[in-house]
Amino acid sequence: MKNKWQAAFEVAKYTNYDFLHYDNDTEIIWLKDRKKKTLMCLIDLDLPDSELEEITDNIFNSQDNLSGIAGFPVKVINLYHLTGKKFTRKFKSKTLRVNHRTVNNLEKIISNPFYKIDMKYKKPKDDAFYKRRLMSRHPFEKYMIKFTPMTLLLVTLNTIVLLINLIFVHLFNTYELTNLLAVSHYEVSSGEYYRLVTSSFLHVGISHFLFNIFALYILGKFVEGIYTPWHLLITYLAAGTIASLFSLVFVTEGISLGASGAVYGLLGLIIMHLLITRQIKIKLIIQIIAVFAVVSALSMFLANINHYAHIGGLIVGALLAVIYNFRRIKFKYTLIAAAVLVLFAMFSHFGMNQQTSIHPMDDEAMYYYKKGDYDEALAVVNNSINKEVATDMTYYLLGKLYIESGNPEKGQEYVDKSYEMNPANELAAKEKILEFRKAQDFENMNEAISRLDTPVEDKELQILVDEAN
Repeated sequence: MKNKWQAAFEVAKYTNYDFLHYDNDTEIIWLKDRKKKTLMCLIDLDLPDSELEEITDNIFNSQDNLSGIAGFPVKVINLYHLTGKKFTRKFKSKTLRVNHRTVNNLEKIISNPFYKIDMKYKKPKDDAFYKRRLMSRHPFEKYMIKFTPMTLLLVTLNTIVLLINLIFVHLFNTYELTNLLAVSHYEVSSGEYYRLVTSSFLHVGISHFLFNIFALYILGKFVEGIYTPWHLLITYLAAGTIASLFSLVFVTEGISLGASGAVYGLLGLIIMHLLITRQIKIKLIIQIIAVFAVVSALSMFLANINHYAHIGGLIVGALLAVIYNFRRIKFKYTLIAAAVLVLFAMFSHFGMNQQTSIHPMDDEAMYYYKKGDYDEALAVVNNSINKEVATDMTYYLLGKLYIESGNPEKGQEYVDKSYEMNPANELAAKEKILEFRKAQDFENMNEAISRLDTPVEDKELQILVDEAN
């Protein structure tokens, strides 16, 4: 049988019990389960019946005091005797039950199947380690002790996707997975909403991954310890999804990926939970400020940080905290939080659809074209055509590349094709309007102008429109 400090540590790790108190006089370790309003005592001494009854009488006499220490009205106290002596004793009053029982195997207390696996491979440490971890007054310590399967699952999924992506990039020299799972305004607004979820599991590189996964592990254990694994999963998915959607109101070019929106959702949830439960203390405030300081400092070393996703994640996490704590606050505040969450998601969706964008591969090709790196631009354009994701902008760029290579006739064919696919494409429309003006074909010129979306963003095109008017 394990010693009582290790036993107490394993119980605190794999069950809902938390460390409460250690009685030096009786050498009893007290644990509490707030949800079941139950206390557990671990004793490793062989007690005669007289001492057993004396301890029981003291417990009944101290019921009110124990309830005050525990923070809830204690209904049941289970005393587990970690000795070889076998016995079971039960005592009961109108308001309290006290049960004595010998235990020679912790599996009778811990039903979690992962406990068996853990014990099979883990080497025990000395009493001082378990005692220090259990009795630590650090506000995060009790949650770091907990076995949190959903946190481990999310970390594992992020790790697997990272490894697969690295294989695609470094072995096959392709960003196929990134292009398939990342968020882009063009593709989400075109109906590929699954990207709002998948992008929260995708990372661009090792440093980006480590930063997010470290925060996910710490904050995830805290959230899962406070609530349940399902609360963590819902928060991760909801915050990541809505945060990405919110960011698309402002970010319409390029792609966005990473778990940071979901991670900030967990942070927002924790902050609001502490405010609701009035657990905010100076030490916690300093730690939260430190988290923000570290996040801001590390963000400086990472390019293209999506701060809008961070803001969106914080808002979603804070609103979910109000909803999760509906028993602690007035119900009207829960309804308000739920309504605001729905409205925030609707606003993000509406705002995203008010913006225009081009396909991210077209955006990449345009970047190379403007730099004068025509070979790279052509490679991206050909990739879009081969993958059958070519747009009117793809063919416009292909036409311009042909013109730059000294084949203006072939280039004009593709520019014309781009215009036929989308007369509102301002770059292709500008080429056609200039062609019509040169030929003094004012009828077709005015027809082309009438097919443009307003307001016109291209300054040169706007000059042509003003001259025609």
